[in-house]
Amino acid sequence: MVAIGTYVDMSSTHRFQNFHADGPRTWEGIRYLFAGFGYSGSTVDLQAGNVEAQLVFAMNEMSLSAAQQAVDTNAIIEIRTVWLDPSSFKELSNYTTDRFMATGYSHDHSRLAIRLSSPLDAISGDVPRRRLTTKLVGALPSSGDITLL
Repeated sequence: MVAIGTYVDMSSTHRFQNFHADGPRTWEGIRYLFAGFGYSGSTVDLQAGNVEAQLVFAMNEMSLSAAQQAVDTNAIIEIRTVWLDPSSFKELSNYTTDRFMATGYSHDHSRLAIRLSSPLDAISGDVPRRRLTTKLVGALPSSGDITLL
């Protein structure tokens, strides 16, 4: 039997975990505060162009401030889901690591949801923190006319 826990790192400014309520948790040398949150996991459309997920927190001043800062700075958010020993909450192994960009948030009186999407947009020229250039990928087309031979 195993349990699942989640670590969230918001561009190294806010770090949370959702399974050890007795205080901060250190994993791989990094300290994470406890926050009651849920992670929806990522969903992908059939063309794999639309990758979305969300983090849901209780609505309070801390979660609102963290969400606003993450969205305002286009924060890259790393979410690590880990397998835990259910009796000790000791990490057994890393299950998945996902990276997203904070794209927006919404809230009501009780909950706050941070919308996350892929940090790379394959068709946009304003990819956060990285652009496709000839140095990175080689020759790029100079027009929209591409012919497959």
